[in-house]
Amino acid sequence: MFQISEEKIHHLPRFFMLLSIPALLYIGLLSIDYFNLVSLKLELHSIIIILIILLIFMFFIIHNAWYAFSFFRNSFNGVIENVEVFLTKNQLMIAGKSKAFGNIDFFFDEHERKVRNDHFASVAASIFPTLGILGTFIAIAISMPDFSVESQEALESEITVLLSGIGTAFYASIYGIFLSLWWTFFEKRGLTKIQKEIDEAKAYYKTKIWNEDEIKILSLTQNQTSNENLINKLESIVTPEFLFTLDNVAKSKIQSVEKLQEEHIALENKLSNNYINIAQLFEQTAIKQKELLEDFDILNKSISNTNENLSTSVFEQSKHSKAMKAEIYSVLSSFELISNDLKTLGQDLIKKDIEISRQDEQR
Repeated sequence: MFQISEEKIHHLPRFFMLLSIPALLYIGLLSIDYFNLVSLKLELHSIIIILIILLIFMFFIIHNAWYAFSFFRNSFNGVIENVEVFLTKNQLMIAGKSKAFGNIDFFFDEHERKVRNDHFASVAASIFPTLGILGTFIAIAISMPDFSVESQEALESEITVLLSGIGTAFYASIYGIFLSLWWTFFEKRGLTKIQKEIDEAKAYYKTKIWNEDEIKILSLTQNQTSNENLINKLESIVTPEFLFTLDNVAKSKIQSVEKLQEEHIALENKLSNNYINIAQLFEQTAIKQKELLEDFDILNKSISNTNENLSTSVFEQSKHSKAMKAEIYSVLSSFELISNDLKTLGQDLIKKDIEISRQDEQR
């Protein structure tokens, strides 16, 4: 496992180191102006602007590479442990050699992003001169005199005030440029140290990770070895006896194939004949079906005619039955009349017989 120094790097000394010179420079400017050691003629607004730039610099210090290196180094053991776990899980055996397959750059890049904000670090070197120039223009705007005076002496006095204000305003730009140089120096130094730690770790793990060229070379070597072993096995297997046996097997297989082909042809002919017979049978069946349909039509017509004749007969029989009923009713009526007449005649005869008997008795 990659060994890292157990010595911890404290971040507070680095913070104060980055802040020391800019703060001392600011305090020195205040001291020189206050004790009049040098005629700097610092205005109050220029002092406030420079102080604001210094405070913004203090905010950016935590994103400087020199300051962030302390956090990077102190927590680098965790990154190495993650790399070891990753390499253990991704072991790959090629040509009898076992190494890890993968890319460990992600672990180092991710760790570097955690200890500082790259976006703030990338704009810091340019933001301090920009703030200095902005402070200069603000100081000039604040010290801008009133040019609406009427006398020449007053105008010259106002111009003198303007020039002195411009002179003090440039201190903000000078201070911003200095902070940019100071930041860039420690940024480059910190990046160098971070990159050194990463390069040492990569150099240590380089021998434990397969690279693309090694994989290609070992793959070609392994393929060549496999081909040579295959050729040797083929040479040891392909003997005259093996070729003779192979020839006999090939001949027997060819004969089997020819026999199968003959059986296939015979079966195909048989199927063809069966197909022809079935076709003829279907044709005959179709003819018989046609004849049967014709006979059915004839039978249907006969049944229809029979039904019509039967209907006609039933109708005629119904008519005759009605006429016979009428005749029977007529005869029955005649019989009834005759019976009544006979009954009346009999009654008359009985009466006459009774009368004759009475006459005879009277006599």
